[in-house]
Amino acid sequence: MAIWVIVADSSRARILSAASVTAPLIELEDFVHNESRLPAQALVTDRTSQRKDFGGHGRHTMGHEKTANIQEAKDFARELCAEIDSKAQKGDFHRLYIIAPPKFLGTLRSIISKTALERVAGEISKNLVRHNIEDIRSHLPQKL
Repeated sequence: MAIWVIVADSSRARILSAASVTAPLIELEDFVHNESRLPAQALVTDRTSQRKDFGGHGRHTMGHEKTANIQEAKDFARELCAEIDSKAQKGDFHRLYIIAPPKFLGTLRSIISKTALERVAGEISKNLVRHNIEDIRSHLPQKL
């Protein structure tokens, strides 16, 4: 059974796999969540910024933009965890390492199923999603 390494951030996730504890990593899949890559303004409707309040001043959407970005990250984390959970239930991997920036790692932890969580052998709080496979491997234990 394979060992999986999930390398993710709020807009992209890569699933890497090793056939054994010392085997090289190979990339199985690359997920991109395009909505997370949009500017925050694009996620919030223009209507809010065009309305006037009683004082005649335009309303701004800054609070809504931050909320929209957080929601998109959570949506992507749910999609990613659903994929991980499905593969865990099928027995596609027996051990899992997760590498993600601290905030997104926390989001993943809060969503991942108990079945998949039981297979987590390690977590690394770093953003390595755009790094090459050799660099990612250097951050993991010598024996997976």
